Amino acid sequence: MRRHSSRVLSGVLLALAASMLATTALIGIPVRGQTAAKPKPSVVVFWEDGFPAADTAQPRREQLAALLPAAGFTPVAQLGEALSANETRLLVLPFGSAFPESAWPDIFQFLERGGNLLVIGGRPFTRAAYQDNNVWHLRAPDQAFARTLFLNYYAETPGSDGLHYMPNAQFQFLNLPAFAWKRAWSLTARLSEEGLYPRQGTAGTLDTRFDTLAWGTSESGHRLAAPLVELDHIANQFAGGRWILLNAELAPGFWTGADSRQLITLLVQRAVDGAEDFTVQPSWPLFLPGEPLTLAIHWLRFTGSPAPVRVELNVAPEEGAASTTNFDIAPGAFPFATQISLPPSSGRGLHCVTAKLYEGAMLRAIYRTGFWLRDEAYLNSGPRLGVSGDHFTLDDKPLLVAGTTYMASDVQREFFMRPNPWLWDQDMAEIQAAGLNTIRTGWWTAWDQVTKQSGVVREDMLRALEAYLMCARHHGLAVQFTFFAFSPDVLGGENPYLDPEAVRRQKQLILAFVERFRGVPFLAWDLINEPSFSNPNRLWYTRPNGDHFELKAWNDWLNAHYANRGALAEAWRTVPVPDDQPLPLPTEPEFSARAAYEDWPASNSLRAMDYQRFAQDAYRGWVAQLRDAIRATGSRQLVTAGQDEGGGTDRPSPEYFGDVIDFTTTHTWWMSDTVLWDSLVATLPGEPMLVQETGVAQELTLSGEDRRGPGADAALIERKLAIAAGTGAGAIEWLWNVNSQMPDDREATIGALRVDGTEKAEAEILRRFGKFAAVAGPHLAGAVAPEVTILAAKTAQYSPLENLALEAQQKAVRAIHYGCGVAANVLPENQIARLGQPKLVIVPSSHALGDDTWNALLAYAASGGTLLLTGSFERDAHWNATNRLAALGSPAAPVPLLLRTASQQLGGNTVTLSFGFDKQEEAEALHFANGATFQTFRHGKGRIFVAAEPVELADGLSPTVELYAWALAQAGIKPLFEGAIPPGLLIRPVVLADSVLYLIVSESADDAPLDLHDRTTKAAIHLTLPAGRALLLLFSKNSGQLLANFGE
Repeated sequence: MRRHSSRVLSGVLLALAASMLATTALIGIPVRGQTAAKPKPSVVVFWEDGFPAADTAQPRREQLAALLPAAGFTPVAQLGEALSANETRLLVLPFGSAFPESAWPDIFQFLERGGNLLVIGGRPFTRAAYQDNNVWHLRAPDQAFARTLFLNYYAETPGSDGLHYMPNAQFQFLNLPAFAWKRAWSLTARLSEEGLYPRQGTAGTLDTRFDTLAWGTSESGHRLAAPLVELDHIANQFAGGRWILLNAELAPGFWTGADSRQLITLLVQRAVDGAEDFTVQPSWPLFLPGEPLTLAIHWLRFTGSPAPVRVELNVAPEEGAASTTNFDIAPGAFPFATQISLPPSSGRGLHCVTAKLYEGAMLRAIYRTGFWLRDEAYLNSGPRLGVSGDHFTLDDKPLLVAGTTYMASDVQREFFMRPNPWLWDQDMAEIQAAGLNTIRTGWWTAWDQVTKQSGVVREDMLRALEAYLMCARHHGLAVQFTFFAFSPDVLGGENPYLDPEAVRRQKQLILAFVERFRGVPFLAWDLINEPSFSNPNRLWYTRPNGDHFELKAWNDWLNAHYANRGALAEAWRTVPVPDDQPLPLPTEPEFSARAAYEDWPASNSLRAMDYQRFAQDAYRGWVAQLRDAIRATGSRQLVTAGQDEGGGTDRPSPEYFGDVIDFTTTHTWWMSDTVLWDSLVATLPGEPMLVQETGVAQELTLSGEDRRGPGADAALIERKLAIAAGTGAGAIEWLWNVNSQMPDDREATIGALRVDGTEKAEAEILRRFGKFAAVAGPHLAGAVAPEVTILAAKTAQYSPLENLALEAQQKAVRAIHYGCGVAANVLPENQIARLGQPKLVIVPSSHALGDDTWNALLAYAASGGTLLLTGSFERDAHWNATNRLAALGSPAAPVPLLLRTASQQLGGNTVTLSFGFDKQEEAEALHFANGATFQTFRHGKGRIFVAAEPVELADGLSPTVELYAWALAQAGIKPLFEGAIPPGLLIRPVVLADSVLYLIVSESADDAPLDLHDRTTKAAIHLTLPAGRALLLLFSKNSGQLLANFGE
C-alpha cells in the first residue's frame, strides 16, 4: 500500500482496461474491432413468445435483442441447462411479476449458487405462469416464491407523475437516467438468514447489502417510491449474487425510449459484475484532539481477479479545511482488508469521510462514514431533561415526548460494533426535521462485545456512545439509552437478577458508561427493555430459573412474610415442610389450575401466587440496586426500566418498582383493543407515564396476505399516539428505520421508513404528532385528577384466574370511558395508600382483596367516598373466605357462578346478565343471606354499593355501562362536556392549568358526527370523525380557542 496524490501507473490502467473490455464483451455490448468467435453467453434472458407480462409493460423480443445482442434468449425448456452452465452469470426476467413456474427450481438453484439477477418491472416472483395446451396462464398473486428469497412483501407506492426522480448520491457514478413508472412497489426484505446469538432479540448476520439506486420524492423531499433497488448478497445463502429489481409498473412506451434503453444496458452491466462490499471504517467513531487518524479498508468481491486499485479519501470537518489523500492498494485475494493512517485533524465537530474506489479511471464504489472530535463542553451543554409531577421537562419547561427509536439505518442493532456517525447524523437530521424531540436506543444484543472477559468495557464502545450522543446533541434530541433487553445478561453468572456476581458485573458494565456520560443533561438511562423474571429461557412469563441463588432468595422472602412453616402451610393449604429443609420453588403446573389435580397438596397454585409477589419484590430490588449504583456516581439523570403490556398482567410491574425510578412506561404493541387500559394501568399518581414503544406490526391472513393494509396501519398508529398523549407524557415510536437485519420477518415490517428508504404512512403521522407536541407541550402542566378511580385487584390476577381479572379491569375502563364519557384512573391494589379521595371508586369483579386493601377502602368510604364493588370480594390474599359484609350488617358468601343467565338488581330495575362458559368454570358471585343481588351500605360519611354478580364478566358492555351510569349519578359526577357519544368512541378530556386537552378516538367502523360543548372552556366541537381515526384537541381555558390539534 502506498499513499500518493497522482494517478495510478499506466500499466495498471492497461490491465484494468483489458478487464473492462472482457466484461463488456461478456454482457453482449459490441466492442469495436472484436473478431473472436462469439463466446457462450454469460447473460441469459428468459424468453417465450406469448409469455404474459404482469404488472408492467409487455416487452418485445426485438427491443431486448437490440439492447443485448450477445445474450442468450432462452425458452423454459432450456432454462435449467442454461442456468447450470458455469459461464452463466446473469438471469434477466423481463416480464415483471411473471416467471415460469416450472423453472422455479432451476432459478432458485442458480440464485443459491450466487447467480446474479435482473428483474424488469413488477413485483418479482409473485405471479407464477404455467402452460396449458401450449398457452401461458398466470396464477393468482402469491408471495410464497418471493418469500423463499426473503423478499417478504411488496407495498404499492406512487407513480412518477408528480414526483421528482432522485438517484442515490452513493451511486452517482452509475449515471442512471431518469425513467417513468405508473406505480412502484417498495420491498420488505429480510437481510439476515440467522441470528448472532441464541436468544430473543438478537441481531442477525449481515448477509445482504440493500441499496436503493433511485427514489421518487415529493415536493418537500420525502422519499415516497423506490422503483429501483439492488441487493448484494455477501454471506450465507445466495452469497455472491447481485439482484437488481426494477420494482415498478413500466408504461408501454418504456421499451422505446432512449433513456430506458440506456438504463437497461447500465443495469445489465451492473448486475453481471456480482455482489461487492466496500467500506472504510475509522478505528474510533470519535477521536481525541491531536490523535492520529486510522481507518480500516474492507473490500469484498466474488468475481474477477484482484487487481491494483486506488482509494481516494476525502475528510471534511464540520469546521475547518477538507483534505484529500489517495492510496494505492493491491489486493492479493478477496476479502481484502488493510489499515491506513492520516495525520490528526485540525478541524472541529463532525468529520465526513468520503472514500472512492477507482479501477483506473473508472469509479467502482463510494462509501461514506464519519467521526467526531471530542468536545466535552459541547456535549455537556445540551438541554436538561427532567420530570415535574406527571410530565417531562426540558430546561424546566413542560415537554410532551414525541420520539422514535433509532439505532442505525445500515446495520441496526450492530450499530455499536459497526458505527457510522456520518450516517447517524444524516438520519437524526431527518428525525429532527420530522419535529420529533426524543430518540431511544441501546443494546438489544451482543453484550459480550461491549465488555472484555476481564470486565473492562471496550473503549471503542464508550466512544461509540459518545459519538451517538454528539449526533443527538447536534440535532437537539433527548436520548434514552437502554442497557439490557428482556433479561439482563448474566455475563458469566447464573441468575440474571439474584446472582450477586452477575449483578456486580452488570453494574460494572453500566457504570463505565454512566461515569463517562453523567454530565450529559439530555440523557436518560433505561435499565432494561421489556423484562421477564427470572428464567431467561421463559421470556414473556414469570417463571423460576431454579438456581440456588433464587432458591435462597425465595426462602428468605417467605421467612420474612410468614411467622413460621406452620403458618405458611396453612396459607398454602399444604403439609408443612420441616424447618431444616428449603421450601422448593413452584413447578410449572402450579401456574395453572392443573396443580389442584396433579400433585395436591404437595404443590398448588397458592404457592405460585406467592412466587408472583416474590418476583415483583425481587425485580424491584434489582432495579433499586442498579439505580443506587447510578446515583452513587453523582449522576442525576433520569432512570427508568421500560416495561411493555406485560407490566399490567403478570410480569414485573411499575406498580411495584415505580417508586425507585423516575417515570413509568408501557409499550403498546399487541393488545390493540385495550390501549387505553394499557396506559392507565402503567400510570402511578404524580409520576410521568411514557408510552416508550408503540408501533404497528404487519398482520397476515391465513393465506399470507396483509390483513390490515397501509391505511388501517396508519389509523392504528394514530390512535396509539393520541391515547399516549391524552393519558400520559407522550410516546416513542418503534422504529424509525425498519429492522431487516435480524431473522424475524415480522420485525422487518415495523417502522416508519422501509428498508429502501421510502416512507410508510406512519412517517407523516409522526410528523403531525411532532408538530402537535411542539405546540401543546408547554401547556401540559397542572393536570386535574379524574373524579373516578378503578382499583385493579391483584390476588386473582396473579392466579390461574388472571384472564378473568384482566377482563374485569379492561371492561371497567371501557365502560366508564366509552359508555359513560367520564375519565377514570386505574390504581393497582398495592398502591392503595395513594388512593386519595376521588368521588367514586370502582372495584370490578375482584374475587379477592387483601385485608389491608379492604380496610383502606372502608376508610375511604368513611371519609365521604362512594364505593362500588361488583361480584365476590369475600376472599383474602390467600383465597380464604372472609366475613367482610357481615361486619356491615348484611352477611354474604362467595359462591361459584355455574349457569349462563343471572339477574342483577339495580335500583328499581333488573338487568339480565349472560356469562360464557369460561366464567361458569371459574368465576364467583356473592350470595347475600337475604337473597338480594344489590345492597347499599352507609359507612361513616360515605356509601358502599355492592352488586352481587360479577357484572364486568357478563357478555357485552351494556350491563356494566348501565351500572356505572347509575353509580356516577349517585356520586354526582357528570361528563366534562355536553353532547351524545356515538357508539365506539372514546371522548376523554383532561383539564390542565391553562387549557383542556380532548382525546377523541374512534373504534367504530362508521364515521361519527360529533356535536360537543366543553363545560370548562365553552369550546364547541362540531365535526365528523372518520372510522378508526383519532384526534387530540387542545383548547385555551381563557378564550376557548383551539391551540393545537393532532389527527384526522
